Amino acid sequence: MPDRFRTFVLSPADTATNTLFTVPVADVAATPPVPVTTFMVKTIVLHNNSGSGTLNAVLTYNNGTTDFEINNVQVAHQATKIINGTFVFEGGDSLKVTSSDANDLVIKVSVLEMKDQQ
Repeated sequence: MPDRFRTFVLSPADTATNTLFTVPVADVAATPPVPVTTFMVKTIVLHNNSGSGTLNAVLTYNNGTTDFEINNVQVAHQATKIINGTFVFEGGDSLKVTSSDANDLVIKVSVLEMKDQQ
């Protein structure tokens, strides 16, 4: 399967930690087989949808067993923050977000999904 671009969008309805995506774990014995997959995140967009107040958004990387905080962003009301860079996620890795305010954060993540050819 060729590489493809994907978009993940989430507006957390609570202040708990929410998973945006988890990269599939390879399983060549499965039917159909699950190939080795890598996600390359290029852009993370955070928007505060509220009419007033600043919110905090905490981005967390999970390697399948342990959470690591990778960014803590304050977003003013009706403002947008863009995080550019290259973040690589491999099988079993996930990206999570925690918002200080329920229903106010909108997060959009652009990903290049790469699958090894079997």
